[in-house]
Amino acid sequence: MIYEIKDISVVIPTYNRKEDLKITLKNLSKSLKNLNEIIVVDQSKNQETKNLIESLNSKKIRYVFSKTPSITIARNLGVKKSSKDSKIICFIDDDVSIEEDYFKEVLKVFNSNKLVKAVAGYVNIPENEKESQIENMLRRLFFISFKEVNGARILSSYGNTYPSVLNKEINSHWLPGVNMCYLKSVFNEQKFDEALLGYTIAEDIDFSYRLYKKYPLGLIITPKAKLIHRVSNIEREEKKRISYINQVDHFYFQFKNLNNFTHILKFLWSLYGITILRSLNFIFNLNNKSKLKFVYYLESLYYSIINIKKIKKGKVRNF
Repeated sequence: MIYEIKDISVVIPTYNRKEDLKITLKNLSKSLKNLNEIIVVDQSKNQETKNLIESLNSKKIRYVFSKTPSITIARNLGVKKSSKDSKIICFIDDDVSIEEDYFKEVLKVFNSNKLVKAVAGYVNIPENEKESQIENMLRRLFFISFKEVNGARILSSYGNTYPSVLNKEINSHWLPGVNMCYLKSVFNEQKFDEALLGYTIAEDIDFSYRLYKKYPLGLIITPKAKLIHRVSNIEREEKKRISYINQVDHFYFQFKNLNNFTHILKFLWSLYGITILRSLNFIFNLNNKSKLKFVYYLESLYYSIINIKKIKKGKVRNF
């Protein structure tokens, strides 16, 4: 089968980000006439997003409301509501701008390899988000997330790598939620895990890594499908809650996807390394911000340990 742009349904979950979404939809307007549809899954507390979609007056931009703010529920709902004619579901965040050839390059990958189940474009990491050389060395030592040339691997539950440089198509262990395109048939096999309710840092990794384990050559990241993640600051969780979400979601991912002896050792080794890094950051950055981050880390780690049985069962939002 040869896939065309008319086979693509774009799903955009959004939450109280009317202005960000407006920019994203304007950016997508040049592709709109050729796409199957754009589905905006709105979880907002107000009518602003709905009013925006209605004002655009486009039959190809569909509005779907989800009363429970949750990225996993929104993505599953977007798939469920997609047209019967669509064959590829492209998830794009509401603060993303794609380049003109994005869909063309994604389709090239799907059409050149029958083993491919999912494709993502490359999100370049801004210079100010890169770690120091010492921190990067420690991250590599303890299997904690770090950047590497032409690599996107899962090393441990705390250790997913992402390309610092990408100059070729690569087979990936996971895809970033900011942009990821799946064959629609994939959703007959699996869904996004709705136990990861509300804000989560792991739903994209969980979904794509589960698919990778079934199809080790099925996930591709291409440098030719280019985009910019504008990184909106609207509706971000407060720091303490993010710390708990971060810890609990990693524990859950560990026991759900990496529950063998070797990976449990890596998990404990990574936790040891994270504690060292957090302690060093606290010692050398003696301010209220670093103190709070360290306290939140210890609190969330303690919570995850004493509630480990509940987390294993998927009760990950009880804190």
